[in-house]
Parts: sequence; C-alpha cells; structure tokens
Amino acid sequence: MNPTTVTTIINPLVKIGIFKNVEDAAEKLVEDYIYRQIDYYHSIVRKMERKYGMDFARFTDYIKERAKNIQSSNLSPHQKKTTSQAIMIEEDDWMDWKVAYEMLNSWLGLKNNRI
Repeated sequence: MNPTTVTTIINPLVKIGIFKNVEDAAEKLVEDYIYRQIDYYHSIVRKMERKYGMDFARFTDYIKERAKNIQSSNLSPHQKKTTSQAIMIEEDDWMDWKVAYEMLNSWLGLKNNRI
C-alpha cells in the first residue's frame, strides 16, 4: 500500500474528528492492533491452561516425561498404540500452545517497547 492510499483511507477519520491527524491515527490503529493480538494469543494460552490444568512450562515437562515413559512401560501393543495416539494429540496441542505463548510474549514485548 503506498502512502497516498493510507492517507486517503485515514483522512476521512481525521476530518470527522476521530483522530487528530494521520500520525495520531496510525499510532492509535497500530496500538489497537497490538492489543487485539495480545488478547487473541492470551485467550489461546488461557484455553490450554484450563484444558490441561497447568501452565506451559509444566505441560512441556509432562509431555517429555509421558513420551519417555511409554517406551519403558509394560503396556500391551494395543495400549501402547492408544497411548501413543493420545500423546500425539497432546503434542499437537503443545505445538499450538507454544506458538501462542511465543506470539503472546512477542506482542507483549512490542507493546512494552512502544509505551
């Protein structure tokens, strides 16, 4: 998007008094976007914490221990298969949680550097 287009989009908002000027609009719109990203990733982190009843660090340890224990367990082949499938689902959740956790921290860092 070229600067003329940005100005064209924002100028009507300045003219009706929503923003003082184009710079004010850009700053407030970026700030709003940052807060919405923080809310989004924070909601994913909270959802995972509720689902598993622990924080990300504890869940990471839990996943590692669970995967290690299946190899040394005396489960039947069917039980190992079922447990392995459950672990794979948890590992998928771990990956989603990891991304959300890292993105949340990234957006929080950006917010703290701006404010």
